[in-house]
Amino acid sequence: MSAQAESDRLRLEADTIMTRYQQVQEALEQARSEDGDHWDTGTLTITLDTPQGDPIDITLDLEDDPAANAQSRYERAKELEAERERREQIVGQLAPLPADPVAYLICYHLDTVEGNYPRSMAGHLDADRAHVEELCEEMERAGLLERVESGTVKQRNVKAKAADEVRQHHTYYRLSREGDHLLRFLDDADGQVNVLRHLPDGHTLVERLARGGPDYPRMSARDLEMEFEYVRHLYRALRQVGLVMKYEGSTIKGTERSLKPKTETHRKHTYYVTTDRGDEVRRRVDESAK
Repeated sequence: MSAQAESDRLRLEADTIMTRYQQVQEALEQARSEDGDHWDTGTLTITLDTPQGDPIDITLDLEDDPAANAQSRYERAKELEAERERREQIVGQLAPLPADPVAYLICYHLDTVEGNYPRSMAGHLDADRAHVEELCEEMERAGLLERVESGTVKQRNVKAKAADEVRQHHTYYRLSREGDHLLRFLDDADGQVNVLRHLPDGHTLVERLARGGPDYPRMSARDLEMEFEYVRHLYRALRQVGLVMKYEGSTIKGTERSLKPKTETHRKHTYYVTTDRGDEVRRRVDESAK
């Protein structure tokens, strides 16, 4: 049951208890004067009509009066609603960022080089130039990037460039203060939890690695019927966030990998595995979805 559904159920039970106050009081008093299994559990389950007239089963605390039974439900519903609002607020911090792995990679790239133009970024990220240009424009509108006048860009601040001078006719971008804050948010567990909610298929890949062991982008793309370039960038973005890392061994033992069981796999591709933080974040996302 979702947090919202649980909150709604608790409030309905509380409203029903208060609406049928006398009936609840009589049921509790009668149960306390009789022997029965309710003394073993300390609870009493009764059927009441909701304010709308629909029957509902409610389990009461035998030791509390009707008001206390209702109040405990109101308080729990309020806690659930506050937690849901907190989660929505956290996810909202990622809302300005396009839900695209290349957008994540652009942010991390600009954090490293301090300023660059789309064509150069596309080369460094092995991404489509037009796609990078579109993302940069969208991220500028969202306030995550800001344009830099090319005449003010110094070579010492553009680490991705090898030339002594920058090209005057390019549109350079750098992270804005909001973009820098977003990357800091992605450093903590709450931010990383929300990456798996914000980034399409991110949870799918982390779950795949957690359950099946080391895997490489081409095989993931084939098995999941996704575009290879998309999966490749998705793995790289998840690695930048800290949820996956490259598998460093030269061979993969069969006990490490259930996706394609072999006694031993000689590593010819770039394989990825989950990090400890990735496993922790995945569990948090799974638990919150229950």
